[in-house]
Amino acid sequence: MIHGVLADVVEGVQSPLEHRYLTDVERAHGLPGGRRQHRSQGSVRDVLYDEYATVVELDGRVGHDDEGWFKDMRRDNRSTRAGETTLRYGWVDVVERPCLVAAEVAVVLRRRGWTGVAELCPACARTVE
Repeated sequence: MIHGVLADVVEGVQSPLEHRYLTDVERAHGLPGGRRQHRSQGSVRDVLYDEYATVVELDGRVGHDDEGWFKDMRRDNRSTRAGETTLRYGWVDVVERPCLVAAEVAVVLRRRGWTGVAELCPACARTVE
């Protein structure tokens, strides 16, 4: 387990929320792998799906109050002007509703050219029972 988590850290995961997104949303549902902690124009984006011009921002408590919120807003506006779509999720979204998050991300990626299909994970099966 420790080796797996460390491999994810090498890949760019920097928080428990980012780790849960990687494992419970992206990998569990067969979504394409995004580039993590991508630096662009003085900002860092949590997950960038380059080929599909889509950004996923994962908002924990740290850095998302007061000026941090406005910094995020300016970054998102720059991304939109550049033709990228930004999706933003918090802890409750990723941890309590990973299947819904995966479905939403998959819809946007498909609209932007991804030809894959999101896979059902064991949690998806429990939500439709």
